Amino acid sequence: WGSMACRIWLVGDDPRLAELLESLLVPAGYDCQRLGTAEAGGYLATGWLPVERVIVDACSRTGSLDLLTPFKEAGLPVTLLVEAEDLLAVETGLHAGVSGFLVKPFDAKALEAALALPSGGVDAPSGGCFPFRTLEDVTGLSQLVAGLCPEAEMVQIALSELMLNAVEHGNLGLGFERKGRLMTTGAWRNEVERLLDAPENLARFAYLRIECRPREVRFLIRDQGDGFDPTPYLNLNPARSVEPHGRGIAIARMLAFPDLVFLDGGRCVEGVVRRLAWLDMAA
Repeated sequence: WGSMACRIWLVGDDPRLAELLESLLVPAGYDCQRLGTAEAGGYLATGWLPVERVIVDACSRTGSLDLLTPFKEAGLPVTLLVEAEDLLAVETGLHAGVSGFLVKPFDAKALEAALALPSGGVDAPSGGCFPFRTLEDVTGLSQLVAGLCPEAEMVQIALSELMLNAVEHGNLGLGFERKGRLMTTGAWRNEVERLLDAPENLARFAYLRIECRPREVRFLIRDQGDGFDPTPYLNLNPARSVEPHGRGIAIARMLAFPDLVFLDGGRCVEGVVRRLAWLDMAA
């Protein structure tokens, strides 16, 4: 998944993280160079940037976040590594135009997925992308990014419902009837974990793209499944009230995303949260 011609800067001050990244990237064909933030700033000041892309550790104690906008202006695609609760780093990265994010801890497949994201060029969609794959990813990532919105608890529940659909129904191909049988017998979670561990699914990621605008936050979730018709699930159906599942999309619409839009045959869903409440409070 790398290229012998691809040089990548590892910017930060954590040698153990740099060693981990090198252990994953060098065998994949990347030419890695470790840089402190001062060194990276020096390269930016000279305009000499002998590199194709950059990985920045948001936890660096030496001002790595201050380099995000200069990297963007220099045309370098950035992948920002963030802690699971570091909302400020996510906000800073989004406002600086970072195109790729990866939440720690991560493995080789997640790093590969993050580096495969759109590079943030002029033709790339706006916003920053987060790869996710597991049930734990859904919980942690939805909790993290919901903090970008007013009524974060409602947004977190809505996002987690949609992200869970992307994992189980999209990437893993778990159908409605089969999920019902698994939930009735109490075997749903074990089966999802078994499917996630199957070799053919280890590199099968979904993606959450976030775009922060002055008056709204846009969330777009994309999976790698076969798609589906969302129409029967947009509203709560009394006929399915006895079913243990099938209400996630309707719940997401009621809690946070009333204007939910499905695209690409159901493989992609976009929801918008208004931020007018924040502007009104600041006024």
